Amino acid sequence: MGTHDVTPLPESTYRVQFHAGFTFRDATAIIPYLAHLGVTHLYASPYLKAKPGSTHGYDVIDHCALNPELGSQADYDVMVEALKLHGMSHILDMVPNHVGVATNDNKWWNDVLAHGRASKYADYFDIAWRGSPRPELHDKLLLPVLGKPYARALESGELRLASDDDGNFAVHYYDRRFPIDPQTYPIIRQHSLKRLNGHVGHPASFDALDDLLNCQHYRLAYWRVASDEINYRRFFDINDLAALAMERPEVFEATHAFVLRLLAEGKLAGLRIDHPDGLYDPRQYLERLQLHYAAAVSADPASKPLYVVVEKILAADEPLPPDWPVHGTSGYDFLNKINGLFIQRENEDALTRVYDRFTGDPSPFPDIVYCKKLLILDTAFASELQMLANRLARLAAEHRSSRDFTDRGLRHALREIVACFPVYRSYISTQGVHASDIAHVETAVEEAIRRNPNVDASIFHFIRDTILLRIPPNMTEAERGDRIKFAAKFQQLTAPVTAKGVEDTAFYVYNRFTSLNEVGGDPGLFGISPDDLHQYLANRQANWPHALSALSTHDTKRSEDVRARLNVLSEIPEEWAAAVERWSRINESHRAEMAGLNVPGPNEEYLLYQTLVGAWPIDPADEGEPLLSRILAYMEKALREAKVFTHWTDPNADYEQAVQTFITRILDPRSGGDFLADFRPFQRRISDLGLINSLAQTVLRLTAPGAPDTYRGSELWDFSLVDPDNRRPVDYARRQRMLAELQSGFTKAGEDRRALARELLRSKNDGRIKMYVTSTLLTHRRANPGLFSHGRYTPGQPTGPRADHVFAFAREHAGGQAIVIVPRLVHSLTRDETDAPHGEQAWRGTALQFELSPTPAPYHNVFTGAQVHPTNVSGRIMLHLAQTIADFPVAVLVG
Repeated sequence: MGTHDVTPLPESTYRVQFHAGFTFRDATAIIPYLAHLGVTHLYASPYLKAKPGSTHGYDVIDHCALNPELGSQADYDVMVEALKLHGMSHILDMVPNHVGVATNDNKWWNDVLAHGRASKYADYFDIAWRGSPRPELHDKLLLPVLGKPYARALESGELRLASDDDGNFAVHYYDRRFPIDPQTYPIIRQHSLKRLNGHVGHPASFDALDDLLNCQHYRLAYWRVASDEINYRRFFDINDLAALAMERPEVFEATHAFVLRLLAEGKLAGLRIDHPDGLYDPRQYLERLQLHYAAAVSADPASKPLYVVVEKILAADEPLPPDWPVHGTSGYDFLNKINGLFIQRENEDALTRVYDRFTGDPSPFPDIVYCKKLLILDTAFASELQMLANRLARLAAEHRSSRDFTDRGLRHALREIVACFPVYRSYISTQGVHASDIAHVETAVEEAIRRNPNVDASIFHFIRDTILLRIPPNMTEAERGDRIKFAAKFQQLTAPVTAKGVEDTAFYVYNRFTSLNEVGGDPGLFGISPDDLHQYLANRQANWPHALSALSTHDTKRSEDVRARLNVLSEIPEEWAAAVERWSRINESHRAEMAGLNVPGPNEEYLLYQTLVGAWPIDPADEGEPLLSRILAYMEKALREAKVFTHWTDPNADYEQAVQTFITRILDPRSGGDFLADFRPFQRRISDLGLINSLAQTVLRLTAPGAPDTYRGSELWDFSLVDPDNRRPVDYARRQRMLAELQSGFTKAGEDRRALARELLRSKNDGRIKMYVTSTLLTHRRANPGLFSHGRYTPGQPTGPRADHVFAFAREHAGGQAIVIVPRLVHSLTRDETDAPHGEQAWRGTALQFELSPTPAPYHNVFTGAQVHPTNVSGRIMLHLAQTIADFPVAVLVG
């Protein structure tokens, strides 16, 4: 493969989403625009061969080929060359955990279906061939793909045997084909295809086909049996995505050869690893990745030569495992910390009372999480739990001290421990048990015991000691290996149960303050103090300076700009309470009654009002039908994810229709005129303040420790909700025009850009102000490499009457300096009807101090061009905010 010059680590990234509607050619077309914006690295969604028609690429079916729907190899190479021409590179979102199997085109999966355990790919997948207690399923793969029970599908003629041009046989089910084991071809030759396929209306005529199917290495089944009997590990609970045994060297090499070649050839500069918690041993995988890359480019693997970030979801105080050879996370921890800065913590109790009073449900968030994890374990992951319990029962039966634990008791206790697990997973492996593993398991067991006072604690202790490799005390190597495998499978269950139980269920039930209901967030934690955020950012600079800094992603529940608006509500709990009570009274006539309950219920209505405040478009042209369609789709998803009155698997059509009718009526100017007349002025004021919040958090994203990631299109205002709303097409032609106009205005303004800044502030609704901030700082980062990626982080110390309303820090590197200043909790800064917090009226008497060496020349404000002269107070730099933030609400001063 040869060697190549080491590609620089990203100073910034820009996420694009590839699919048939946005191809390699489309990406190539916007590269000049991204370069002018200041981006150094394109951040590509998965572009390896995926299921035909995939809109996201995470259902990859061939890791060693480009997705043909995105373009040819030539198209790809043109994109790579265009990046190089503009001094850019790109990183790829890699999917090692699973492959798509809802297709006829996955060769590995088809081979397993045809040959079963004899297939050379049988061990490539994480299949429990003997995981079922039912002997008839031993050595068979359960395929829950049928839209009705098997017998009905068979006898209605939906399953048809056919041969292809090569003489190979397969069972056809609509557009799916399931290969027939060649060893059973003699059975087919005993009958004609016509006879095998039977006659509808004559059930006995399908006996021969039934016999043939019973001889296969798979069992076709009704999709509803998946949760109880499926015996291959999936990505979460998605039957169409089968997990790979990535811990096996041959599987790693077969899935990574192509990407490693792209990396070694310099066509690709790094990887984002999707869902590492799904892997058997994430650390082993990541070490193997660095080792293979280092060998290809003649580098030292200990130096982490390959840029890698992981999509690791961390709990509030959970660190990224320090022994993982990566450059950090994909940014959810950063997102939630930054978001918390703009939430007024002192009003938590007040907002909690508003929510409890409106909904009548004071259930605390931890209790909701516990209940929803149990629900997920009893439904979507019942089979995985049962197989894990079976494995545990076999371990218990090996020793007399645990032999009396019953299968039922073990399953119950295991279920409780999983439901109480405090983080996504632990990382017990052949390399041992870490202190953090012990802490997490102990916490889960103690909580499970507390919630189950009538269960003998010894069974929980047995499971704890089994997971932590403590028993038997003098275990053989074989016994230790069995327990490591059990611990690994336990860990591979806690992660998806947490994801589905918390993010995809509890987050749609606990609607106290939905800005907090974000991936990697904890709705029970109400904001963060400036001091705690400084500590987090300083630690990030010390340990993970190249981690991604994201505010919006393809997986976030709400865009950064929606959350920025909602955070304003934390400052006005009384006004918010009065508004929702008023709106509820106005809209009372639009509710339906079902089984004695109002529809929508108060919890859903409370979610709806927050959603409207956050997602309401600035442009009136986007109201009406476009807005209604978005809100209807979002609320349908929210209702089904909550799993209270309706579900994805069992939709309650009447309930959903009643909610849709309510939404349609209140958003119709004819029937909802009174509501809209009251809502619009309130929302407009929240939006004005939210835009300032958004500018502030944008500045932090672009200057704080880490590599800032801009999600597709969010360089302008973007009020998107959860997918698919956040995957709507991006108008890049408009963005290119706006950037060109901004850069022209920037050039014409010369050194003094205060008038330009004030004009952008006055017209902030058009989004140019966010693009201006983004492009200015990205360009400055690119022109000053190292200042923000390696620069020392020094917190600013605010003083004066508005000290609680400013957050600031300095960056220093190689003689260069930058001072970053943003407002927070802006509602009280604008009570005097000023349009934004700047100047004497907002900042009178408030100052910042920094422990920096004073520079001989004044600082330069990158947004306004103004010169700022600090004063020296006892060896510290002091800045008076009334003069420093005189024309623009945010400031970055360079020395």
